[in-house]
Amino acid sequence: MKSGYSPMHQEGAIVLGTGGDNSNADVGSFFEGAMTTGVPSDAADSAVQANIVSAGYGGSNGVPGGSLTPGSSISLRATTACCTTRYLRHANGDAVTSVISSDLDKADATWIVRRGLANQSCLSFESKNYPGDYLRHSNYQLHRQPFDGSGLMAQDATFCATAGNSGAYTSFQSNNYPGYDIRHYNSNVYIAHNGGANPWDTTTLWAQDTTWEVTAPWA
Repeated sequence: MKSGYSPMHQEGAIVLGTGGDNSNADVGSFFEGAMTTGVPSDAADSAVQANIVSAGYGGSNGVPGGSLTPGSSISLRATTACCTTRYLRHANGDAVTSVISSDLDKADATWIVRRGLANQSCLSFESKNYPGDYLRHSNYQLHRQPFDGSGLMAQDATFCATAGNSGAYTSFQSNNYPGYDIRHYNSNVYIAHNGGANPWDTTTLWAQDTTWEVTAPWA
């Protein structure tokens, strides 16, 4: 046996995040998990996700941008005739639409597509420049807020992509408010129901205002 060499002895274990040489120097991947008996509960899944978010892990994981594939970075362009130069972005924690001009605008208007926090068949949108913050609705208005691990926020931050209400592109329906789609109205962004009681529910331009083009990311 070569001097100084000691063969590796393995015992039953679960090892997360080690390098290819069995060291702890890996920089390529990070794994977060939990040991459960049988199928993990929703609470366990939520706790794992909350740990990842609280650690501030972000990035697009190498997935090409411009698609609704989880891990892709995207921007969302308004398609109403008045507003085709405006994109959905966050500003002071609120979701708004604006023309993009500065580097800050570009970062604010870039989102990372994630599997839905409350429904993995749908999607959630993580802020590119505020890792761990997600687009969510509260009192119908959309905001950028840190994911707190709660079931309510997971629901509020989950949207299901559908064919565009105007006949093209894409619309995004709230997971926990079926029939309410992401809509821009007077430069702010809401979940809106066609013909509902709120001002932003007006039937005027509802289909166009709730239709978005998924584009390559600004940042």
